[in-house]
Amino acid sequence: KKMNGYLFKKLGYEIARKFHGKVIGYISPRYPLNYFRLDIKIGENIMSILLHEYFPYVAIASYENELQIHYLDSEDVINELRPYYTVLEKAFLNKPFDPNSHDLSETEIKNEKHWRPNTNGEVIFNCWD
Repeated sequence: KKMNGYLFKKLGYEIARKFHGKVIGYISPRYPLNYFRLDIKIGENIMSILLHEYFPYVAIASYENELQIHYLDSEDVINELRPYYTVLEKAFLNKPFDPNSHDLSETEIKNEKHWRPNTNGEVIFNCWD
């Protein structure tokens, strides 16, 4: 079942308002991306919140492009997201992916073997086709 993009977007606008920022972008998952992305500008900084398309997993990142996602920990934002989602923190997302320790489906295992991701973050938030 897909995650509710409306709830995610609404929550993003609430976070932006609370921290005196502005939502400057929102993207729904579309092939080959498997996540929602909401971009918030606070002062001179742009932060992206990513939500997996099918699982309640979110991450905070500095987003350059699909292949360059730099994960961040922002305790204030994490506290806003935690009641709704499982917040995946920077240390876990940057940890090397262990193909022997996961709960991936067969399709995802085939993708993992093909794409050879380096980190957990690359497995969870990806643009594999």
